[in-house]
Amino acid sequence: MKIFHCADTHLGYRAYSRHVPEGEPDAGLNLREADVYAAWDRLIAAAIATKPDVVIHAGDLFDRVRPSNRAIDRALEGLHRLSQAGLPTIIVAGNHETPRLRETGHVFRLLRRIPGIHPLFTGKPEQIAVGDLLVTGVAHSGQLAERVGEARSDPDAKLNLLVTHGAVSGIKEFRNSELNQAALPDATLQGGWDYVALGHYHEFTALGHNTWYCGSNERFSFSEEKEPKGYAMVELPGPQVEHYEITCRQFVTLSYDCQDKAGTAGAGSSLTERLLTQLEATAPDDKVIRQRVWNISREEWSTVDRRALLQAARGSINYALNPEFSDTTVELQAAPELGTLLEEFRDYLAGQPLQKPAERDWLLQQASELLGGKS
Repeated sequence: MKIFHCADTHLGYRAYSRHVPEGEPDAGLNLREADVYAAWDRLIAAAIATKPDVVIHAGDLFDRVRPSNRAIDRALEGLHRLSQAGLPTIIVAGNHETPRLRETGHVFRLLRRIPGIHPLFTGKPEQIAVGDLLVTGVAHSGQLAERVGEARSDPDAKLNLLVTHGAVSGIKEFRNSELNQAALPDATLQGGWDYVALGHYHEFTALGHNTWYCGSNERFSFSEEKEPKGYAMVELPGPQVEHYEITCRQFVTLSYDCQDKAGTAGAGSSLTERLLTQLEATAPDDKVIRQRVWNISREEWSTVDRRALLQAARGSINYALNPEFSDTTVELQAAPELGTLLEEFRDYLAGQPLQKPAERDWLLQQASELLGGKS
């Protein structure tokens, strides 16, 4: 039996201030939102082309509890295509689309009206039979670990599959808890399953011979910069699991160490010129770029022509210039000029004595998503 395992499409996601140019499809739409819809369209096309016995979506179809009309429309369009292709599709709700208050109602109720589409969102173990395969799905809830622990495979079924959405204990990337995230102890996933299809972690990852995160099909942060994005094809019995890549937006991190001037081309030129050379060499157009400048003094930082760098990166989807000061002492002084909110927050954060670089990266990512805009 062939299974198409995907997750974390996050329809409706938005970031930065770039918009689709006039004259193109989706003109005026936030460009990163359009990226996510394009990745969803490619995912649907791949599912139809591969003709699996069942499509499994392991959560976070939408990016928020109350998705926009456009996000709902694009979701319904893709699911109708799967329905018309005769592909049974099972979708469990993830933490992003699950309301915390019962009276809010669940957007997945809209999906129940499409033939062959089975949205699971009660938070309790629910079962759908597809031929010889019995799928047990557990949607996200505040009691996810307990509910997954209650799920049982059926000894009378030829094949048993568990699908859920959560952070399995032991994966270090989950140490910075996401809003509404639920933890899953390893023991809750044991129970005679032929395959456990997981969503929530955006990198294609095996947790055992029969337990896999399929990863997302778009990039949503620089932590995913080098990860291939796509979906998993699973053959049962086995399981035999193979990842297939889908084209998506490129993220690029550039690093310049001010203490390594001797080994840097053009060391005799100004710091701005050296940063410009590095930036232009990466061909920034249509990419999401961050340029990290390490071990820079505040005096050196005051000489950097940020406007020249922004001009060189004008074709990028977003450009962020991140200084890491060699002197982390906080100084009270008037800024020579005010930048964007994101720039000012970045400059402030650079002077704070955070213990782990990952903490600074996480805070910058959250600020970038909230404030948006080029910096």
